[in-house]
Amino acid sequence: MNNLVSKVKCTSYNLDKVENAIKLSLNQIGNIENVIKEDSKVLLKPNLVSPLPPEKAATTHPVVIEAMIRILKGIGVKEIWIGDSGVHGTPKIFSICGMNDLAKKYGCKICDFDNYYIDEIYEESNKYMKRLPLSKYITESDVIINMPKIKIHHAETYTGAIKNMYGSIVGKNKMQIHARTQTKDNFQHVLVDVLNSTKPNLCIMDAIVGMEGNGPANGKPIETNMILTSYNAVAMDIVAARQIGIDVKEVGYIEKAIKRGLGPKVQEVKEIGDKLPVITYDRPAVALKFLGRFAQKLMPVFYYLFKPVPKFDPIKCIECGICKEICPVNAIRMEKIPVVDKKLCISCFCCQEACFSDAIERSDVKKEKKKACKRGA
Repeated sequence: MNNLVSKVKCTSYNLDKVENAIKLSLNQIGNIENVIKEDSKVLLKPNLVSPLPPEKAATTHPVVIEAMIRILKGIGVKEIWIGDSGVHGTPKIFSICGMNDLAKKYGCKICDFDNYYIDEIYEESNKYMKRLPLSKYITESDVIINMPKIKIHHAETYTGAIKNMYGSIVGKNKMQIHARTQTKDNFQHVLVDVLNSTKPNLCIMDAIVGMEGNGPANGKPIETNMILTSYNAVAMDIVAARQIGIDVKEVGYIEKAIKRGLGPKVQEVKEIGDKLPVITYDRPAVALKFLGRFAQKLMPVFYYLFKPVPKFDPIKCIECGICKEICPVNAIRMEKIPVVDKKLCISCFCCQEACFSDAIERSDVKKEKKKACKRGA
C-alpha cells in the first residue's frame, strides 16, 4: 500500500470535478475506511507559504481543500481541522487563501500553529534533530492529511509532500533551525526528520496548476492537470517530481528519505490511474550546481568566493523589511535596498521565500534560463 501513487486527470478547479477526482484517486489506493473513522480528529495540512491569492499558485487551492472537506463530511467525520504555520502571519494567510471562509461554511476548526502550544517531540530514529518543536495540533489530531502544492523550489529544486510537513514546526523555530543547520545537506536531514516525526496518514497533492520558475512563492502558474494521492509522502514526491521533469537524484531530501526507509525505492513505486504526459517545469538555471555539500566541506575558500547569496532588485523592492526580519543569521541590513553580509549568509534563501514582491533571486542564476526539454514530452 505504501508504494502506490494514484494519478487522476483534473483540468480545472470546478468543485464537483475536483471532488470526483479525489474520490476516484482514493478508491484507487484503497483502504481509506481503515485510515479515517467517523470519530477521528482529522487535520488538513495544506501548503500556505505566503499570503497570496489562489490564482498565484503558491498555495494549496481552497477548492481542493473544500473537496476533501466534503468527502470527509460524507463519511461522517465531525471534527475537521485546517492548520499551518506560514510567513507574514498565519491569520492573514488563512484569510487571503480562503481557509477562513471554508471553516465558516463547513464548521471546521482553524488551527494557527503559531498561536498554540508547542509539543517537543522526541524521536530516537531521527538523524539530525531528535527533538522537534511541533505544533500540538499535530500531536492532538488522530489523522493528518498532508495536502501539498506541486512547485519548483529555488533552493531544493522541488517542493511537495515531504517539505510541506516542515510547516508543522512552530513559528520562528523554522528560522532557528536554518541557523542551526547552516548547510543544505543538514537542512535536508531535518526535513526528513520532520516527516519521520509527523508521519502523515494520507497525502493528496494539488497538481492541477503548479508553480514553475522562481518558486515556492514567486514563480509562474503552470497547468499540470492532475490530482495525486498516496499513503506515503516519499512515493508521492518521487512520482510528482518525475511528472514535472525532475530526476529524483536532484532532490536531496527525497534520496535521504528513501535511504532512511521512510518510503519505497524509486523502482518500487507503483503508479496507478491515468497515464499523463510529463510537463517539464521551467526552473532557475544555476551557474554552479556542484556548489553544494561537497564544496562547503572540501573547498570552503572556493565556496565562500562563489556561494549563492540573495540578490535584490531595486525596482521591485518595496523596502518592507521582511527579508531582514526573517533572516535566521541576521545577515541582512536595510539601506536603500537590503544589503547582504556574505560572511554571515548561509544561503538558505528564507528571505526569497518570504518576499512576495518577487524582488529577490539567487546570485548564481544564469541570465538566460533554458528549459531542459519541451513540455509534454
